[in-house]
Amino acid sequence: MTGFATLYDFRRLIPYQESLVSKFLNQAEVKKLLGVNESLVFEVCSDAVGTALQEDVMKSVKYKVEFLVQNTRVLLYQGQCDLRDGVVSTEAWVKNLKWKDIGKFMEAERRVWEVKGKLAGHVQKWGSLSHVVVLGAGHLVPTDQPENSQAMIEDWVLERNLFADGKDQNLSFRGAS
Repeated sequence: MTGFATLYDFRRLIPYQESLVSKFLNQAEVKKLLGVNESLVFEVCSDAVGTALQEDVMKSVKYKVEFLVQNTRVLLYQGQCDLRDGVVSTEAWVKNLKWKDIGKFMEAERRVWEVKGKLAGHVQKWGSLSHVVVLGAGHLVPTDQPENSQAMIEDWVLERNLFADGKDQNLSFRGAS
């Protein structure tokens, strides 16, 4: 109805090439490496899976995020060009989290994030919650920005750079301009 090629990225003139994923995941050697039964066939949009998950569509799982952020570290990220599950909608529900530090998170500075000296997006972090907006990416962030995605995940897992949990986490940081 929008006229866009996909809701996953409003910039795209053609849809993502999902068939490449199916072709890769259906290879016998890949299935073996992943420990998947060789008789199973991967489909991008399986009717059987869609039917099984239908009751979960449009149900909030915010309560699960609230539980997680109180008990472990949480990383939320979106591509800036994601029309389906974009930045604005995520920010809307995040600000209503039932979490003792939500006020501090909302006041935390959005810091410029760079990868190899190039602008990659911005990071807002307080305590156990990190939110990243990835520039030049749609819904499928690792497809659109593979190098930046890898840097983001590694830095978050290893708690380094903008994801370090130091006393200076709310100080101004702009990185190299």
